[in-house]
Amino acid sequence: MLYLLSVESSTDVSKLIIYVGLIILLGLLFGRLAEMVKVPAITGYLIAGLFLGPILKIVDIESIRSISFLSDIALGFIAFQVGNELWLGKLKKSGMKIVVITIVQALLTTLVVTLLAMIFIDLSVALILGAIAAATAPAPIMIIVKKYRTKGELTDTVLPVVGLDDAVGVIMFGILLSIGMSLMGTSTGSLTFAEAMKEPMLELGTSILLGAVIGIVAGLAIKTISPDKERQEKNLIVVTVTVLITTGASLYLGASPILTPMIAGAIVTNMINKDCYVLEEKTIRFFVPPIMIAFFTIAGASLQFDVILAAGAVGIMYIVGRTFGKIFGAYAGTALMKSSPNVRKFLGMTLLPQSGVAIGLSIAAYNAISPINMDFALTIQNVVLAAVLVFELVAPLLVKLAFEKSGESQDYNESQEKETIHKRKLANSHS
Repeated sequence: MLYLLSVESSTDVSKLIIYVGLIILLGLLFGRLAEMVKVPAITGYLIAGLFLGPILKIVDIESIRSISFLSDIALGFIAFQVGNELWLGKLKKSGMKIVVITIVQALLTTLVVTLLAMIFIDLSVALILGAIAAATAPAPIMIIVKKYRTKGELTDTVLPVVGLDDAVGVIMFGILLSIGMSLMGTSTGSLTFAEAMKEPMLELGTSILLGAVIGIVAGLAIKTISPDKERQEKNLIVVTVTVLITTGASLYLGASPILTPMIAGAIVTNMINKDCYVLEEKTIRFFVPPIMIAFFTIAGASLQFDVILAAGAVGIMYIVGRTFGKIFGAYAGTALMKSSPNVRKFLGMTLLPQSGVAIGLSIAAYNAISPINMDFALTIQNVVLAAVLVFELVAPLLVKLAFEKSGESQDYNESQEKETIHKRKLANSHS
C-alpha cells in the first residue's frame, strides 16, 4: 500500500516538473513571437498560458494550483525590485509629490468605479469593488521597465507610486469593506469600523515590521561581502534567501506577500553603496527571467473565460470605470503636483495592470461577505476575475506604449534610430 502511494506521489511530482518545463518553454516561445510583432513579451507569456490552460487544457487547474508557489516567489522578486527603486536620496525631492499622486489617483479610481457600478448593483457591493479597483499590479510594470531600460521622470514616478499603492489599497479596502458590510446589515448586527480595520491594519503592520527586520539583516550581510570573484554569487544567495524568507513568512503570518519583500528591498537599497546596488541589480536581472516567464504563463493558464460572462454589465462598468479613473486620477494628481506634461499624459496608462493584489482582496471580500449574502460575494469575485483577465492581456501593451510615447524606452529609441539610418541609406542608394 505504501509502495503504491509512493509511486502515485512520484508520478504526480514528475508530472508537475514536466508542466513547469512546458510552461517555461512555451512561455519563452510565445514571448519571442510577441516581440517579433512589437508586442510586450508579457502578453506572449499570458497567451501561452491561455493555450496550456483554458484553451487546450494541457495543464489542469489542480496542477496549476500545485505549482502556484512559483508565482509567489516571482511576485516576491518583483516586489523586492520595486523596493530597490525606493532610494531615499531620490525620494527626498519627490516624496510628498509621490504620496499625493498615489492617494489622488486611488481615490478617484475608487469613486468612478463605485458610481458606475451603482447603476447595476447595490451600493454596498459597488463600494467594495471601488476599493479593489484602486490596486495596481507591480509585476508587468517592473518587467517592462527592466526589459526596455526605461529612464526618465515617468519611470521615476510610476515605480514609487506602485510601491505605495499596495499600502493605500489595503487601508482603503478595510474602510470600504466596513462601510459596505454595515450597509448590507446582518441578523447578528453590522460589522463595526474597528473590526473591519483590525485585519488590514494588522496585515500592514506585520508586513512593515517583518520586511524591515529581514531587510536590515540582508543589508548588513551584503555590506560584509568582500569584493572577490565570488561576490556576485554571494550577492545572489543573500537576495534569494531574503526574497524566499520574506515571501514565505508573509504568507505564513498573514502579511502582504508584496509589501513585505518590497519593504525589505527598500531597506537593503538604502543600506548599501552604489557599487553594491549595481551588482545586486545585475545579479537579479540575470537570475530571474525563467521565474518571470513561469509567473506570467501560470497567470495565463489560471484565467477562465466563463467568469467574463458571469461578470456581466457590472464587469464592463468596473473595467471602464477603472480605466477612466486611473488615467483621469493620475492626471489630476500629477497636475496638482505640477509634474511634467509627459508624466501627466502617460502615468495613468502605466497604472492599469491589475492581478495578484486585486484577486487577494476579492478573496478577502468573498470570505467576509459570503455568510451574509452569497450573491454579492460571487458578484465581487466574478467581476474582479473578469477584469484581471482583460487587464492582464491589454494593460502590458498600454504600459509599453506609454513609455515609448514618453520617449523613456531606451530599446524603442535605439530601434527607431536604426530604422531611420536604414531608411536614409536606402534613400541615398536610390538617389
